[in-house]
Amino acid sequence: MSGILFTVILQTMIENTVQISALILAAGAARRFGQPKQLLPWGPDNTILGTVIDTLSCNSKISSINVVLGAHYDSITSTITEKLSKTRIIRNTLWQQGMFSSITAGLIELSAKPKAGGILVLLGDMPFISPQVIAEFIYTASACTSEHPLIVATEQGKPAHPYLIWQQHIGEILSLSGKSGIRPFIQSHFPHAKKIQVSSDVGRQDIDTWETYEQLKPTISRKV
Repeated sequence: MSGILFTVILQTMIENTVQISALILAAGAARRFGQPKQLLPWGPDNTILGTVIDTLSCNSKISSINVVLGAHYDSITSTITEKLSKTRIIRNTLWQQGMFSSITAGLIELSAKPKAGGILVLLGDMPFISPQVIAEFIYTASACTSEHPLIVATEQGKPAHPYLIWQQHIGEILSLSGKSGIRPFIQSHFPHAKKIQVSSDVGRQDIDTWETYEQLKPTISRKV
């Protein structure tokens, strides 16, 4: 079965989809790159972050796309201007405190939405995330509603990105220590989580070094 057909089938099966908001974490400084990693070219006329936004935009069941920015805020927002109609920017002024500060900034904003439902959390430097994986998360969330506290991608049995949490668990997450991040929440709920197995090949890597970027860039036509 082709990937496109698989995605269409999954989306067709979702008749009463719960509200799903996407939360993209893209506030890091990426000091190893010496420039905003989010804006590195990825494919024709696109960037790493732009590709993630476009992939989410392809799924009509995503009710909102929220991007958390911090470092390089002005340069990133000015570069992705054409995508702002699809997205909501959340500014994390505490981005230097690490990724968990971006998670909390995003969840605080989304907690004010009366029908946030599920929140799909993704990294902004994973341009290989595929429409098929997004569709499977949406279908799984619709099928199990909130009976599972967590829906999480797994690689070789271990939790990975992305993951989906429910609005009613935001308070529990916000009570965590910044030093530990969200890991205690994921670890405590992982045994009862709904798990989505993803491949452990190159398509699941985030881009943390120039070497990784140069290695993956030639395969821009591939999504897994």
